[in-house]
Amino acid sequence: MQQLMKLSVPLVLGFAILGWQWPSDRVALPVVHLDDQAPAAAPAQPAVQTLDAAALKSASATIDKLVNAQLGKQNIKPLGRVSDEVFVRRAYLDLVGRIPTLDETQAFLGQKTSDKREKLVKKLIGSEGYLSHQFTFWADLLRATTRLQDRYPGQAYIDWIKQSLRDNKPYDKLVSELLQAEGAALARGNGATGYYVRDTGMPLDNMSNTIQVFLGTQLACAQCHNHPTDKWTRMDYFEMAAFTAGTAVKKGYRDDPKVKRGPEMRELAQKIKDAPPQVRNTMRMLTETVGLGVADNDTATIKLPHDYQYVDAKPGAKVEAHAMFGEADISNAAKGTAPRASYASWMVNQPRFAQVIANRMWKKSMGTGLIEPVDNLKDDTVASNPELMDFLTRVMVSVKFDLRKFQEILYTTDAYQRDSVKQDIAEDAYAFQGMKLRRLTGEQVWDSLMTLAVSDIDTHKGIDATHLHEMYEKHKDESPAELFELASSMSNKREEAGKLRADFQALKEKINKAPNGAEKAKLMQEMKSLADRRDELMSEADPLAKKKILGEGKGTGARDAKGGVGNLLRASELGSPAPNSHFLRTFGQSDRQLIDNGSDGAAVTQALAMMNGLIEPDLLSNRSVLTANVLKGSNAEAKAKQLWLTILSREPTSKEVSLAAKVIAAHGPEGAKDLAWALINSNEFLFLR
Repeated sequence: MQQLMKLSVPLVLGFAILGWQWPSDRVALPVVHLDDQAPAAAPAQPAVQTLDAAALKSASATIDKLVNAQLGKQNIKPLGRVSDEVFVRRAYLDLVGRIPTLDETQAFLGQKTSDKREKLVKKLIGSEGYLSHQFTFWADLLRATTRLQDRYPGQAYIDWIKQSLRDNKPYDKLVSELLQAEGAALARGNGATGYYVRDTGMPLDNMSNTIQVFLGTQLACAQCHNHPTDKWTRMDYFEMAAFTAGTAVKKGYRDDPKVKRGPEMRELAQKIKDAPPQVRNTMRMLTETVGLGVADNDTATIKLPHDYQYVDAKPGAKVEAHAMFGEADISNAAKGTAPRASYASWMVNQPRFAQVIANRMWKKSMGTGLIEPVDNLKDDTVASNPELMDFLTRVMVSVKFDLRKFQEILYTTDAYQRDSVKQDIAEDAYAFQGMKLRRLTGEQVWDSLMTLAVSDIDTHKGIDATHLHEMYEKHKDESPAELFELASSMSNKREEAGKLRADFQALKEKINKAPNGAEKAKLMQEMKSLADRRDELMSEADPLAKKKILGEGKGTGARDAKGGVGNLLRASELGSPAPNSHFLRTFGQSDRQLIDNGSDGAAVTQALAMMNGLIEPDLLSNRSVLTANVLKGSNAEAKAKQLWLTILSREPTSKEVSLAAKVIAAHGPEGAKDLAWALINSNEFLFLR
């Protein structure tokens, strides 16, 4: 690669209208009147009106008119329309979370129809890759992890989010189900309970997070004192917390109904206490898993803390649930209505609820929210384009919180198809000339590299919660005594598996000394049998352990033909989040400890990961999709074209072709690999423009 470092390859990128009237051909949405009790920044919730295909298209046009009206008022010209080459890459990265494949790029660029961009958007929104990318967005907001609190199984929660996206569950329904989740955490289809398991032992934090995510309001400061910069008091906080005061995460084994508390249970407790540490740990894992769930006693009151310092109530006094705004006082709620049902209904019907998700979707597509920050709305908050924010909020309600329809509207606007802004912008007062140039997220970088490594990457799936559900179904009705016997057996299996290590080492030494032929083949077969036995024992020792990830899919590339792709899977199919040292975390993947905690900041470690990480062994190997594409080129110029189209989704310039042809002619396949290495490390690859 040394010869390439001396080349100068030209690859790097250079880095409110109060009196305005709606246009006559606007989308027919209901007029909004502000509710006196709602925050001033939020429009009142309109009645639902379903939009047909023509209305969806008209909504996109109205968005463009509102954007252009603001630009005109400020004497700012919108940026120009991007080329098809830029658009196809942008659309795939924004909607599918990865660069397009060579075939996808060529198929789009080869179309001559005037509506091909709109057709592409609709196609991508209905694709498997779209679901993968959407999961990343929601996993960051909902802090979904494979191990909740690094202790409880979280894959069922992850699967529930993925299935909700696959079903295109309306956003208000998704949120309502999360807030009312109840029952066994590992029962099939009940993964929504992970929303509360995620904050086990921290119910007050869960309420703060809920308000921040779904209503875009920072309430956490009021947990300890009246909010210093907003109107919320400490009483407001605890009145909201009362809605879920009766909700608790259960994580212990149930009592055996056949055995009364007394000598039998005391005897079992003593057995557990006297058992070896590994048995006790296994027992804890079993009981916390089989017994894990969310229960609700329908209480709607909470005690104020002992340090409550304000005159409106005494420390330790009981307060009843009351909504922070709007009408959702459930102190005298209708009979049969659970507090969390009232809580969820109030939440999804707040004007701010629709406004916040509309603003989040706008930021996701355009790079900057109309309200920034997206989760710190106050009564005096004003959007950078108030009329547009109001319109988007009403559209969100009119499409019945169908986020696919809403995104189809956004991604088919002229505004989305404009060139990107390369300079710094004032996000809280940005007149939208074009989307902000931004670095790819860690997941977008990883998934794009996977696209270059493995064919049909969207079809390859990793682990799911099947083994967890099976384990729960098998043991859910067992008594504590039976679970203890199981824990003892599992510990014995683990110990037995550990003893096989010496046998493995002895076999390895025999194989190294054995001559080639029948004797060596026999020893290899013995080692395979030993390995199978160890895998069997470990499976029995830990039924919660992940099964081996093969990433099975429909890929037909050389790598796929050899029995799976190992851990070369999309980010959404790996452990969530990835380990600290993983490429994804190096590029800013959220640790899922805080809401929306990903980062696109630059770091030296990122450059090192790109230069010395998986590119050489996986992307430039003879088994990768990238290599297969390059080999299709009949000469140096054709190979260069394949490289640029595969990696950057565009054809090389004449200068780039000339330079690339010289490198390939002089160095053959190694020269092509060096060029690929340079393109993948370029800013043009790592940025979305």
